[in-house]
Amino acid sequence: MKAGHPLLSRRAALASLGTVGMTGVALRQVVASDADDGPRALYHALASQPAERIDVGGATVSLVFADDAPGLNRAAVRDWISLAASAIAAYFGRFPIRTYGVLVIATDGARIAQATTFGFNGPATSIHVGRDADEPVFHNDWILVHEMMHAVSPDLPRRALWLQEGSATWLEPVARAQVGNLPISDVWTQAVRGMPKGEPEADEAGLDGTDRWGRLYWGGATFWLEAEIAIWVQSGGRKSLIDAMRAIAQPGGGNAVIWSPERWMRVGDAACAVNALLPLYQRYASKRVAPDLPALFDRLGVSRSVDGTVVLDPHAELAALTTRITQRQAPARQPITSKET
Repeated sequence: MKAGHPLLSRRAALASLGTVGMTGVALRQVVASDADDGPRALYHALASQPAERIDVGGATVSLVFADDAPGLNRAAVRDWISLAASAIAAYFGRFPIRTYGVLVIATDGARIAQATTFGFNGPATSIHVGRDADEPVFHNDWILVHEMMHAVSPDLPRRALWLQEGSATWLEPVARAQVGNLPISDVWTQAVRGMPKGEPEADEAGLDGTDRWGRLYWGGATFWLEAEIAIWVQSGGRKSLIDAMRAIAQPGGGNAVIWSPERWMRVGDAACAVNALLPLYQRYASKRVAPDLPALFDRLGVSRSVDGTVVLDPHAELAALTTRITQRQAPARQPITSKET
């Protein structure tokens, strides 16, 4: 598998990652029972072990190398975390939460692997990093941005896990493309290849309560792409999903606070002066929705050529939205600096 080209198996691996909301109830199963990934161990390490502070335009990422993380290239890790934070800050206009903890656990190999995000004692993530990870591995990583998307957004009840996973699945590559960390074509290649995996099977109803990985991640991502279109059309091209998500993240509590999915939708709709998100959510949550994906991508001007690459049609009906989604963004406060505390 070539790094930087998000294939279906890459997203399937997400099912093995773990996120815990403010209630402390595990939302996804963690494959390994490593004690380092438990909430008590994470918060204890963040509070008791030496930390480095990465300032992201007024917000603080507190970075702890678990048990000194022997063998890791610390400079490369700092740059990687700063890059991920810059993508989040660019998408939301700022890093939306005041403080965020990251516990880096050194492991054998060259992969960035298992990650777990918690919120009940403040937004925080533990993530496993291989000692042999090099610059291309860090540059092409998607896991940390995905987990940060969870950390900066209000938590949701278990029934709406597909909204959370879908938003992180859709927004992670978008945010990375907006800061030049991912080719724009990869955003659409991922969507075209992945979203069919989220289509409902014959016996499946709405997305609320689903636990099938394809539905959770790709069915949810399809919802958010449809949300992009609905907001754009209803606002006459003045607003898109980025405006709604910036409003949803505005309170700044991240996943340390819990909202209902209806509140997510109402806040987003109000920010865009539309009535797009709530009706769309109600339909996807409760009914079997099988969108015509080829027609949807045709409206966006996204198609696959014979060799499998994505071609963008600048004359398509929604070509302006396609351009807007991955448009380069700059955070309101750009400087990112780091120092030991």
